[in-house]
Amino acid sequence: MGGLVGIVAFDELWNVSKFMYYGLLASHNRGDNYVVVLSNGRNLKSVGGDITHLLLNKDSLDLLEGYVGIGGVYSQVDRLEGKYTYLSDNGYELSLLVDGYVDGSVLDIGRRLLKLVNLGYKLVEAFVEVIKGVRGVYSLLLINNKSEVIAYRSVPGLTPLHLGGYGFDLALIATESVPINILGGELRSAVKPGEYVYISPDLVTVGEVPTDGVVNHAICTFEYIYMARHDSVLDGIDVYSIRKSLGEELGRRFEYDVDVVVGVPETAIPYALGFAKVLGKDLEYGFISTGVKVRTAIKGDPLERLIGIQLKLNPVRYVFSGRRVAIVDDSLVRGLTVKSVIQILRNKLGVKEVHVVIGSPKLITNCPYGKEIPPKDELLTANLSDELAVKYVEADSITWLSVDEVSKLFSSSGMNLCTGCFLGGCLVRGGRS
Repeated sequence: MGGLVGIVAFDELWNVSKFMYYGLLASHNRGDNYVVVLSNGRNLKSVGGDITHLLLNKDSLDLLEGYVGIGGVYSQVDRLEGKYTYLSDNGYELSLLVDGYVDGSVLDIGRRLLKLVNLGYKLVEAFVEVIKGVRGVYSLLLINNKSEVIAYRSVPGLTPLHLGGYGFDLALIATESVPINILGGELRSAVKPGEYVYISPDLVTVGEVPTDGVVNHAICTFEYIYMARHDSVLDGIDVYSIRKSLGEELGRRFEYDVDVVVGVPETAIPYALGFAKVLGKDLEYGFISTGVKVRTAIKGDPLERLIGIQLKLNPVRYVFSGRRVAIVDDSLVRGLTVKSVIQILRNKLGVKEVHVVIGSPKLITNCPYGKEIPPKDELLTANLSDELAVKYVEADSITWLSVDEVSKLFSSSGMNLCTGCFLGGCLVRGGRS
């Protein structure tokens, strides 16, 4: 699961299906597929599938009438059965959605909850009893057919989760702040690591799940560098501001002279703004996207991959022709996209120089907790020296930020980052241990 959305109306007269639609629309940056579960106080109804189809057919959620709902988006490489479960026993229905990694089975968590409820436990009591024994790095939404919802952020804290409200009518929950804002709500707070929020039409309570041992709380660096929308606030930090600051830091360490700066749309634009500002160079709109976003990294056919790259990164001839260019991107993973783009710029547009500028440190390993980072043997900087990486992508230079430079920016805000994918191994205790 890439992102979660929850909505609780405090009156049964509400139908939140349209709210769920717009909440998922605002979360589209985090996944290509979706699932939604709504409660009308008597039973649960759910639907899921390709989010592109949902966005083109917004009435498809109308059959899920209910005044309480949870939903999520997830990537094509995720397995939904590992992130979502539905259970029913003696008229009691329960669904769970998870973003992140759970040590064990989401289905098993649901079964244990159901067992305790059947023994007479209240939902919150059952939840705390079960979750205190579950290891992992995740956020979770739970809903039952009694229109009760629980939102929880596991103790390590890598997966963000936020709470908001729409006046006195709706309680809103989302991975990022943007869905809350898009729905006209007000962001109230981030859910703290180890904290749960219980919401029903009659009650809102906040509590903590007890933890054994020492835990190192941290936020995932990749959330700020790549995953989140520019207009989000995560754990009190403005994403746009931090990305622009990282771009400024890149500008201070850049060693070459260029004629123009171009940011790769969409995630790299704030980096490019900060970078161009420090260099005192023009920032140009150098690439135009066509149609829906294309995931070129998973295309097997080389021709299809090349077409996919030009669909999302078709160059503007005027910007590049005969010039020395700095191309700013948020991260460098396999290097296939930037290599193909540089070949197009050199062979078709006659650029004089192409300098690649990356707004993150070098990725040297994948993430054990489900972030979409390929295996280590597919990562460019995990397998090639700086000199060979430059030759492989056919650039004149590549400039990265260091882990220390990134961490320094965040430490001024009191944030502790997990930088395991840049240093090797996860730096968060209390997850898999």
